[in-house]
Amino acid sequence: MDYSLKPLSKTCTATGQPLEPGTLCYSVLMEKNGRYERLDYSPEGWSGVPEGAIGVWRTEVAQPELKIASFMDLDNLFDIFAQFVEEANEHQQKLRYVLALLLIRKKRLILDETEEKPDGNIMVLLGAQGEGTFEITEEQLSEFEIAQMQAEIEALGQESHSQAA
Repeated sequence: MDYSLKPLSKTCTATGQPLEPGTLCYSVLMEKNGRYERLDYSPEGWSGVPEGAIGVWRTEVAQPELKIASFMDLDNLFDIFAQFVEEANEHQQKLRYVLALLLIRKKRLILDETEEKPDGNIMVLLGAQGEGTFEITEEQLSEFEIAQMQAEIEALGQESHSQAA
């Protein structure tokens, strides 16, 4: 028997407040009018298992996924990444790290290994099309910084897309 449940809500069923990434969330499976319904609660809105619940679980609200606009060419993003490997100031190092994560997710870079160093972890990456080895320091970024980097990557992608057209 297959079940189709909606993904985690953006707001708490009880309070209407946003469910913040990184926080605990309680999810409940209920049956209403012959259909299964998922209800999600923040810790503040949770008052225990509701009567008639079929299932209950706790989970952490996931961080928002980084998305690349559809017009952005992965090879162009890889070229931008490679430029930042060659020469990068502190800001570009952070941007390079976020680009690396996007390119890993899109399978344009391959994570070969992670090396633990006294001053931080290093991701050893390989280009999916045979490009060399890249050593990228893992950065500690806030959600705000990641959002800024994502917007900047989209702008860089638009810029390189416009120049190619």
